Amino acid sequence: MKQQTMFSNVLKRGRRAADAYAQREEGSMIVLGLFFFVCIILIAGLAVDFMRYESKRIRVQATADRAALAAATLREGGDREAIVRDFFRAEGLLDYLVEPIEIESGLNSARVLVRTRPQVNTIFMRMVGQDTLISHEVSGALEQVSNIEISLVLDISGSMRWTDSIGIPRITRLRGAARNFVSQVLDDEVPDVTTISIIPYAGTVNPGQQVFELLGGNAWHDYSHCPDLPRSVFDSTGLPDLSTIPQAPHFMNWPIDWPTMDWGWCPIEANSILYHSSNEDELHDYLTNMRLHDGTGTHYGMRWGLALLDPDSNWLTGQLVGSNRVDSVHLDRPVAWDDDGTRKVVVLMTDGLITDQHRPRRPGTNTVFGTNGVFPTEDEQDTLDNTHILGLSNDWRRRITRRSENLQDFFSACDMAKQNGVVIYTIAFETNTQGQDEMRNCASTPNHYFNAVGGELDQVFAAIAASIQALRLVE
Repeated sequence: MKQQTMFSNVLKRGRRAADAYAQREEGSMIVLGLFFFVCIILIAGLAVDFMRYESKRIRVQATADRAALAAATLREGGDREAIVRDFFRAEGLLDYLVEPIEIESGLNSARVLVRTRPQVNTIFMRMVGQDTLISHEVSGALEQVSNIEISLVLDISGSMRWTDSIGIPRITRLRGAARNFVSQVLDDEVPDVTTISIIPYAGTVNPGQQVFELLGGNAWHDYSHCPDLPRSVFDSTGLPDLSTIPQAPHFMNWPIDWPTMDWGWCPIEANSILYHSSNEDELHDYLTNMRLHDGTGTHYGMRWGLALLDPDSNWLTGQLVGSNRVDSVHLDRPVAWDDDGTRKVVVLMTDGLITDQHRPRRPGTNTVFGTNGVFPTEDEQDTLDNTHILGLSNDWRRRITRRSENLQDFFSACDMAKQNGVVIYTIAFETNTQGQDEMRNCASTPNHYFNAVGGELDQVFAAIAASIQALRLVE
């Protein structure tokens, strides 16, 4: 009995000890700590896997971007797909390139689309069932060369015979700077995307006999073919209807300098407009042989330059293509104002102020020769061929528009160009503050206006050419 009681007491004490041990909390933090430790290791492992993946993804993406850009470059010859593969092969990433590589090539554009599949095998994430990290990426590049339509409006007034600030005749300086401009603007790598029309202006502008007649002009002399544009044509941008507009007389207002100038307020046929050319030799020859005439009708130059950018003048290009004066590849010029693939540009250079417009008249009357059926007799024309009208009596001379009116028409043409998205660069060369202000106010922005003296003219034309080239890359 005594032994049974002792055994019972031992059993009770064991139960009490077991219960007490079960209620003790000293070891619970170790278990919790082990749990958090495993979680931290797992999270750190996930971060490592993600960093490994992101490093690989960035490397693959960067290679794809470089490859797409290189392959899309229009100047790049050879197989564009091979160029992409070469980039990946050089980086040891060819396994991540997804075929096919998409290539779209056009005359003026190239589009390259590169798809990749960067991936890594995980180290820690496989503990939760994720053996790999993988994604699908796309790199694309588009280089598109814009068509450029340029109206190069150049001052060939008599003052261009004067020397610049370092003793070089202004016209000599202009010829060289303009030739360099042509060479820089024309893109040998992508031919025929740039066309240049040269609009030389003195007292007025000669569109050339053929165009004069195509526009309905009626000539009463064959010295030159300048229409006497009325102020009403500055209300629109298109080619003028010359059927009711008189031909400008053949005369000089101021004295002539024979070594550098040809007789006439209207430039002769050799200095008539050159239309839509991308032929470097043709443009260079034209500029080299450019001669000077009388007067400064900058507003006329700007108005003709604008008309040759107006899509409504496309019919004229067709006529000039038919007569082999414009290459057939330019049959679509000028294109629509809002054509996404084309930039329209006016580059205007002058060395002086817009002048009054004077015309010769029959003494004793107020009628300008060529209007109202009044034409000079042989003796009268002989006088006009040998004496500038400023040197004759006032009876021979009539002002048809004031400088202020011509300036207003000039700004109207500038404004219409801007409204139609034309980019206008202006150059004031060796002129005074007033002339500089006129050019500045016509330019698209103050950054599109340039003032030049001496050799700066070459630099200015080069800067404009570089700016025009920058207009090409639209994406």
